Amino acid sequence: MKNGLSLLIVAVVLFTAAFACNVGTANLSSFKIAKDKDGKEESSSFKNTDTVYGRATVANNGGKVTVKMQMNADEVAGMKKGDIVPGSDVKVEIDGDGVATYSIPLGGAVKGGKYVVVADMINEAGEKKDSKSVNVTITGDTSSSTTDTKPADKDKNTNKDDDDN
Repeated sequence: MKNGLSLLIVAVVLFTAAFACNVGTANLSSFKIAKDKDGKEESSSFKNTDTVYGRATVANNGGKVTVKMQMNADEVAGMKKGDIVPGSDVKVEIDGDGVATYSIPLGGAVKGGKYVVVADMINEAGEKKDSKSVNVTITGDTSSSTTDTKPADKDKNTNKDDDDN
């Protein structure tokens, strides 16, 4: 009888512990960066003309949270480590469990280098409760975003030269 009662107590404790793990505190269960909106083509390498997509999954959330996502410089010429890429910060409110989506079209305006895309989960009291990040490398022009205008300028000069002959 004593062994049966001990076994029952152990089973109840294990069940309670397992239940508590499933009902834990709100968190970011995953944060993925991809080349496509649906997050199927995960990547950590982008051209400076690509769009970077992110998907932060909020789990065990019984209330409202805000997921703040942004791209920070890590090793980028002309930028300090931690500088936020202008226009890359986004806030998404989530009520319950859900997915906060993120996209930043680079459009040639972001210099080549190493960056960190960060997702912070903030509760209603303004406290950061969880954070995830992904390192990404942007390849392309490291000096400025003039790659789209150079060929057009060259064509204009060529046309002008043709007119002078």
